[in-house]
This record gives sequence, C-alpha cells and structure tokens, in this order.
Amino acid sequence: MVYKKFVYRLSPEDFYELLTTLKGGVEILSEGEAFVEFALYEPLEGFEPINVLEVKVVKPQEVFKPFRVKDFLVVPQWLVPLHIRQASAFGTGLHPTTRLCLELISEYFHEGWSALDVGTGTGILAIAMKKKGAGKVLAIDIDPTAVEECMKNASSNCVEVECKLTDLRDIRENFDFLVANLELKIFKELTPKLLRTFKKRAVFSGLYGKEELREFKKLLVGVRPVRIKRRQGWYALLVER
Repeated sequence: MVYKKFVYRLSPEDFYELLTTLKGGVEILSEGEAFVEFALYEPLEGFEPINVLEVKVVKPQEVFKPFRVKDFLVVPQWLVPLHIRQASAFGTGLHPTTRLCLELISEYFHEGWSALDVGTGTGILAIAMKKKGAGKVLAIDIDPTAVEECMKNASSNCVEVECKLTDLRDIRENFDFLVANLELKIFKELTPKLLRTFKKRAVFSGLYGKEELREFKKLLVGVRPVRIKRRQGWYALLVER
C-alpha cells in the first residue's frame, strides 16, 4: 500500500501554534532555530507543502521473520508455533501431505468449530486446529504409539486434544471439520463413514498422482470439492457440504 506524505516548513512559533489545532500525529523531519520541517499524511488546509512524497507501507509480516538464536526460536505473534517431538509416529510437518493439510486448515478452518483428526499420528493436525481456535478436538488412531505421541505433543503445546486409540467405525459423533491424511486403499474402505462424520468441511490428503486423485474423487458422494492442492506429486482436497 502506498500513502502520500505532505512535507511542510514553518517557523517554530507557527508550528507549535498549529500543533494545538491538529488532531492527528505529526512527524518532525528536521528543526532549526528559524524553522520546523514536518510531515503529515493528510494535506494541511491553507498551507502549501514544500514536497509530496510517496511512502510504501511494508507489512510487518514482510519484515519480521522467525529467527533462531542457539536453542531459542523467536516467532512473531501472528504465527502459530507447533511443538512436535521427533518420534516414530507419522506427521512432523516435513512430509508433503502433512504440509498440504496444514495449509488447508490455515485457510479454511473456522474458530469455534469442532474437529476430528483421523489417523492422527503425532497429533500435529489436531493440535493445529486447536491452536486455530477449535472447540472440541478428537484425534484418533489405531496405532498405540501414535496415540501416545499425540498426547505428549498436545501437552507440550499446552492444548486440550482428546487422543484416542480407536477405529473410525466406533465414532458416533458428528464434527464440523474433519481431516484425514491416509492412503487410497484406506479411503476406499472408510470414505462412506468419513463423509457421514463431518457437517461442514473436510480435508482429505495422502493421494499420490493424478490417477489416485481421480479414483478418490469417485468416492465423494453428497459433497463437493472446492479446493485441490498439489505438492511434490501429492494431492489434498478440501470438500464442503
């Protein structure tokens, strides 16, 4: 975004008298015994500027980047940190499918929604939704190691996520948002149940190549894909009711 900056020069007496009438802020550029040079971002009625400059406003996000100092990582407040242990469960954020899910969660998840993470692994996606303001978050897996890692990571991130050792078929609740980062062969078994388990939006990932994507899309009944993302040959879909 570009703003205009109006530069004026007045005697000190006139400048300080003007200050008593101004409502906004003033940027003093230079000052001498006989003058004060200052700038406003609105034209000053009754005065002719000595210069008009264009000023580009740089967003803080463009300047303040995360940086590391030995064991410390300094992160701007608008970013959401996820603390994940290096363990045997899947989902550290490095795999393309996990990154695709995180991107779609960031763009399409709404604060206050309930959420279900199917095949949670380390719990990274469940934790991400909780940090995005989710209400109830349930993370399920059939691997005891994954459930244990999910609980540890949720605790490390100081969020409340229910990590449960169970099969999707045993889930009777209905959630606003669902995320499932699985394989095509598992989707072929579970998609009918997955589609009955969310009310608003769902993210499906773990599909490699266009052929798997085409096969999976045939399984989608009663919902519509609204976004497809690709990374290194892997695909993720966001669908809505």
